[in-house]
Amino acid sequence: ETECPKVLVSKAIGYAVIVGSALVKLPQILKIHRAGSVAGISHASVLFEFVATLVNVSYFLPLGYPFSTWGENAFLLAQNSALYILHAHMSGGLRASFLLEASAACASGYVLYRRLVPDFVLPAAACGALGLRRCTVSCEELAGTLPMLLGLVGRLPQIAQNLRQRHTGELAFITYLLNVAGAGARLFTTLQELDDPIALA
Repeated sequence: ETECPKVLVSKAIGYAVIVGSALVKLPQILKIHRAGSVAGISHASVLFEFVATLVNVSYFLPLGYPFSTWGENAFLLAQNSALYILHAHMSGGLRASFLLEASAACASGYVLYRRLVPDFVLPAAACGALGLRRCTVSCEELAGTLPMLLGLVGRLPQIAQNLRQRHTGELAFITYLLNVAGAGARLFTTLQELDDPIALA
């Protein structure tokens, strides 16, 4: 009996996260558009975030989980794609390097979506250092954990650029605040609705 209200609350929060995610990048997009500049915004960070959301969708889509448990990633992918294209356009145009990056990202997403990467074995030293119980990694596990790693690594170029410039340029603080709030809500819904430790990554 106590499970039913928890699931209903979780579903409501899940859909609220999805609705919120449809607009989370809008402040950043508008700020760039108004300024006519991407000054202070790291290209590498924008690229990493675009690829991370692409891989996230590639992980969740084939699993058949309810849309309420991962749907924000679809909206974030659309917005991160727009930010990536906008950044490229405003920082020199859509050159061959942009097309190469975008093509490689899309190909990676397809390979992970289709689960085409064969299982691989990590070196024993790496397994021990990471505290892993087993050293074999499947494509599904790779697709599930890669977004977290890309998200963490992707923040570093932006932090470095902020420190070098001593300002945040055209970064929209509200976008980062909304991301944190959405991540907290998604943690709750994932714990309630999915038995998937990788989805918590």
